[in-house]
Amino acid sequence: MSDEDVSMDGDDCSNQSGSACCSEDLDRFEEEDGDVLVSSHLLKDPFTALTADSIAKEQRKNIEAVMDLTELPPQTSRQLLQQMRWNYEKLAELYFEDPEALLSKAGAVVRENAVRELSGSAVCLANSQEERMCSLCCDTFEGCEANASMTALEACGHLFCNDCWRRHLKIQIEDEGQAAKIHCAGMEEVKGRMGRCSIVVDERVVEKLLRQEGGDPDLFKKYQKMLIDEYVNSNPAVKWCTATDCTDAVRVEDDFDFNGFRTGVVCTEGHEWCFVCQDEWHAPAECADVKNWRKKFRDDSETCNWLQANTKDCPKCKVAINKDGGCNHIHCKQCDAHFCWVCLGDFAHTTYQHTCNKFVEIDDKANASRQALVRYMHHYERFMNHVKSRELESMLEKSTMEKMETMQEQGNKTYMDVQFMRSATRQLIEARRILQWTYVVGFYDPAWLIRNIFEMNQSELENATEKLSNMLESEDVIRWCKEADQIEMINQTNQVKTRLEHLFSALEQWKTLDRDGDMAEGGASKPSTKSEEQAAGGKAEGKE
Repeated sequence: MSDEDVSMDGDDCSNQSGSACCSEDLDRFEEEDGDVLVSSHLLKDPFTALTADSIAKEQRKNIEAVMDLTELPPQTSRQLLQQMRWNYEKLAELYFEDPEALLSKAGAVVRENAVRELSGSAVCLANSQEERMCSLCCDTFEGCEANASMTALEACGHLFCNDCWRRHLKIQIEDEGQAAKIHCAGMEEVKGRMGRCSIVVDERVVEKLLRQEGGDPDLFKKYQKMLIDEYVNSNPAVKWCTATDCTDAVRVEDDFDFNGFRTGVVCTEGHEWCFVCQDEWHAPAECADVKNWRKKFRDDSETCNWLQANTKDCPKCKVAINKDGGCNHIHCKQCDAHFCWVCLGDFAHTTYQHTCNKFVEIDDKANASRQALVRYMHHYERFMNHVKSRELESMLEKSTMEKMETMQEQGNKTYMDVQFMRSATRQLIEARRILQWTYVVGFYDPAWLIRNIFEMNQSELENATEKLSNMLESEDVIRWCKEADQIEMINQTNQVKTRLEHLFSALEQWKTLDRDGDMAEGGASKPSTKSEEQAAGGKAEGKE
């Protein structure tokens, strides 16, 4: 592992001009209030957000592609796509190998006896005075009445009255929740035994039965919606947004990495979630670890609630202090002590070079269970601390907008001049999210993790984040109208961004090497002590 791979040095941002930094930051965020808060540089895997209308358009586009390929009618093309779970490439491959087998599997093949059946039913109903009987209800029809009141499927030749067809469709759609594969109501002999006909009723027949006189237009609308929903439900590359009452979906591209960290997606409404496990976006923690963490959190909730206090005592004067802001630098007004809310250690408030992210083992082999609880509480407290800070700093965005207005009114600044404040706030919220889940990574300690370098990078990111948080919570709004102070905040925002990117790059590289087999057991899975010291030393020299 080279020094460049693991270094979190973000001081190179400080040499950029203020306007350039601000422009770069603004490109990473949407302009409208309430839009997506996720930094675009962390969402590199390709995906497309879909609305209800665009889902229908994508369906039509896929159906038209299959029609061009196979020269089949649209209803049959849809059946083939539904059978192949909307995988066009797989469909094309199987169709050219054995089209009859694929059509039969999709319930769309025309059987040999269908022509014979139809020759005695639907084909000549209009010109024949012969009496026809529905084999379901046993009602009889003659001539033109039979033509108007009965329907036969072309693929299998089964003929029933329209009322029986509609009852069958109603049961399938409303009671069975079926739309994509509504099988024919007839019976057929399979291997010497009678069973349900395997032919699927296509949408053209359903539309004719439900929209003509005597039909049920509302049921047909429900059927159409269910066909659209089926595109999402049966397509592994498309999933519904997890937000309550949101009707959008997201489709991922073929090169989407389901095993990577960047599995977060965003719908058109701005809701963000993990496409793989459909939990909230939890990078850099892996889906399995998040599931285990949630379960452990639920199981240990009473113990954790008892151990976790809402207030903490000042380590110097012991007065109870309640944290009401996102910054973890606490200043006791009673004794003038500066300490860290997380570990209660002294906080160097002038340099913000405070480290408390590394777990320190207690040498007590006789009390292993207690040590396990202490280790869990170490990660749990820091996890929850960033969760609470993130919630508080989400509210900070509203006050930031008010500060921006004040700067425009009192500081003679334009709207674009003050956008650096908004970019900083959103970068801060995103940093809190990432830091929150880094403690899940640290708790489960995957085999590919180079822990000491990870914790060093985690600490650097926390320090940069705390400094940016302190800047944004400053009550002196007019201070940020000065160009030098603006550049300071812009550079700090970029430093947080850079540290995030370096942390992600290092984690991705370690995991990729492990997945590709380059970090084998006993091999290069962990760097030597010397190489680790060189990496840390190289970083320190760079800062000097």
